[in-house]
Amino acid sequence: MTTRRTLIRTFARLGLAVLASGALAGAAPVMAAAAGFPDRPVTIVVPFPPAGPPDLLARAIGEHLSKAWGQPVLVENKPGANGVVATQFVANAQADGYTILVGSVATHAMNRALRPDLPFDTLTAFEPVTQLGFTPMLITAHPSTGITTIAQLVEKAKAEPESITYASVGQGSAAHLAAELFQAAAGIRLVHVPYDGIAQASLDLISGQVDLGFSNVVNMLPYVKDGKSNALAVTDTTRAAILPDVPTLAEAYPGIDVRLWWGIFTPAGTPSDVVDKLSAEINVALKDKVLIDKWAESATTIVGSTPADFKALVNADAEKWGKVIKDANIVAQ
Repeated sequence: MTTRRTLIRTFARLGLAVLASGALAGAAPVMAAAAGFPDRPVTIVVPFPPAGPPDLLARAIGEHLSKAWGQPVLVENKPGANGVVATQFVANAQADGYTILVGSVATHAMNRALRPDLPFDTLTAFEPVTQLGFTPMLITAHPSTGITTIAQLVEKAKAEPESITYASVGQGSAAHLAAELFQAAAGIRLVHVPYDGIAQASLDLISGQVDLGFSNVVNMLPYVKDGKSNALAVTDTTRAAILPDVPTLAEAYPGIDVRLWWGIFTPAGTPSDVVDKLSAEINVALKDKVLIDKWAESATTIVGSTPADFKALVNADAEKWGKVIKDANIVAQ
């Protein structure tokens, strides 16, 4: 009996040892991959054309990462379908940290509700790494309207319902959704005039073909300074340093906050220590004062965040914009 019990204990110990070694063997590649990451080129995929804010920010981050890691960091632009082309590409990429995405409020919070036919869920197909930065929108009016403040805009819109037109860069665009959020808060109705791009929308806005515009600050700043457009409000909760005399929309309607943010994502399933390593090194780059000051000139606030904080932002904005889209019955075109 004693011999039998001894044999059972011996086999049990051997079995536990085998299981433990198997578990360690399974963990070893993940630990080794994180410790050696990156040991080959990393690609940053940008869902927008070259030379725009997301692209320029990606290149600045890529330059820092390349120097820090001694590995090439490539920036690849994959515009199309309001960001769907790039996001789907990265969602299907190997979850190892070597293919990362510059996502935005449009690609991850708005598209989820605008495009129910997406082949992936933006909240589960990616691992948020860090927020890069954000910029508010600027609400402007053509001087011929006589509108110089948000209060005047609301007063005129209530006195003459659906008589004031506003330009956006398309149905379901961030500008369109920002305008819908504002109209709901103010209790007014404006007439939406969607365009295929910012160039024609800006031209018609400064020529008076449309009354209002919801667009990025940098695009409209020269026209505001030249007196070709009246700046009514920025959509942030704090005033823009480059437009200190222009109030925020939140000053008139507390709680309204429209920020066009960008951030880094990896495919779902990327090892958490690789995500943390990416986040930590990118956040080092984002603390560069030269970078911060340079982007402040275009009303862009450089942020940086933990993966958890960025995930909370993405989830909150997906809920916020999902409600706006549902309430206004907006469908992407």
